[in-house]
Amino acid sequence: MTKQFLKLYPSAQLNIVFFIGLSLLVGFFYPKIPMASYLLVIYISMAIFQLFICQFNNDKFINILKNIAFPTFSVLIAFDTIGEIIPYINKDMDHVFLAIDYKIFGFYPYVYLEKYSTPYLTEIMQLSYCVYYLLPFILGAYLLRQGKKEDFQKALFLVLLCFYLSYIGYIIFPALGPRFSIAHMFQNELDGILLADTINNILNSLEGIKRDAFPSGHVGISLLILLIFYQYNKKFFWITLLPVILLIISTVYCRYHYVIDVIAGMILTVVTLLTGNLYYNFWLKKNGNSFHKG
Repeated sequence: MTKQFLKLYPSAQLNIVFFIGLSLLVGFFYPKIPMASYLLVIYISMAIFQLFICQFNNDKFINILKNIAFPTFSVLIAFDTIGEIIPYINKDMDHVFLAIDYKIFGFYPYVYLEKYSTPYLTEIMQLSYCVYYLLPFILGAYLLRQGKKEDFQKALFLVLLCFYLSYIGYIIFPALGPRFSIAHMFQNELDGILLADTINNILNSLEGIKRDAFPSGHVGISLLILLIFYQYNKKFFWITLLPVILLIISTVYCRYHYVIDVIAGMILTVVTLLTGNLYYNFWLKKNGNSFHKG
């Protein structure tokens, strides 16, 4: 059983382990979570389905399902459902992160930046914030078009690991972010010119009020992908460098994150690369550098 499991791609292993872990978490807090039964069905089904699709040969449809559709669905399902669990199992820690930021700067950076806000700058910052949603697909498309299937599998594993580590952070350190926790301190809304307001409304409607501030997944994932690009294509690295820098700034400017969230996001990237590469090399050694399974 263990030998068969270790033959699966690390991304598939991670999905199975993570959703089983969420099942155990819900089971432990079962009496406190109103929708516990529903969540258990979802999490166990996700783990079983991941194991199920690994048994099929890699034709075109199965490849898309394994490598693009299901990983994307898994990240979205995990994010959305974890957001529903957190309020019942842990207390918000916004006051802690606010205190840390104030200790570092002597003021609240997100409030301070309000004096420099303009519709044009807000437009740029809000658009930059959305780069995060495109980067994983850009990276995946590049690696697949180049025929780098093995590199794609490693990148997929690292990106999933970074997402799931950030979700664990949300559970342990729940925080809403400045736009909710200190809304009364802001004098004005961040109005844009063309798309900024629409983007903000869409994000609010899709994400709702989630405890997803610490660590900043936007920063962690974006820096991770930037570093992966540096490894495989320096041109793509330089093309995406400025958008990622603006993205990092936008997390604070747009009031989504505390500065300590950004710092934690950077640490998240480092932890992902260290632990991810360590396990991936272990997996390669166990499988004799073979990519015949998935």
